[in-house]
Amino acid sequence: MSEAVKVYVGMGSNLGNSKQHMVDALKELNELPDTRVTACSSLYSTRPVGPQDQNYFINAVVELETTREAHELLHMLFDIENRHHRLRLRHWGERTMDLDILYYGDRSFNDDELKVPHPEILNRAFVVIPLLEIDPEFTHSENRKLKDTVPELPEIDMKAIRRLSHMENKRYGRNLHPEQRALKAWFKYRMGL
Repeated sequence: MSEAVKVYVGMGSNLGNSKQHMVDALKELNELPDTRVTACSSLYSTRPVGPQDQNYFINAVVELETTREAHELLHMLFDIENRHHRLRLRHWGERTMDLDILYYGDRSFNDDELKVPHPEILNRAFVVIPLLEIDPEFTHSENRKLKDTVPELPEIDMKAIRRLSHMENKRYGRNLHPEQRALKAWFKYRMGL
């Protein structure tokens, strides 16, 4: 088995019970083989990209450690989306669950199936803000601190983004099992749904 890689995954939903989809998908991510969730952001309400005749999204970013190859992980994310009955009706359209690999360690991919780092990261407040909550000193692949790109985000998106959950992001204690570490705050939050 290969060495574990730190991966950041963007999550989004704007159909059905989006909060529940997010909580359930986080649990499913933590149950993937050879993968564990190591940190997660709060939930954010965000303006949709593209067609504006759809609901606002709920977004979050999750940090994983995995020994799975990037394309294999991508297919496991597709399986989670499918379990949430994701339909692809139109470009940038509504969805019950959207999971995107944002970063896969320091590796880059650019093929028909996978583009990593995700090419739109620096234009997406719903990615940058939650990722910075997890790691305020995160360095983007262009050797720029991600926090330095915040002033360049679209003003309309920055005005629309709103933190929904009030949990503080922290790396969870060493005394907890891996499953408990990442899910503790989410299940606490879930009780208030």
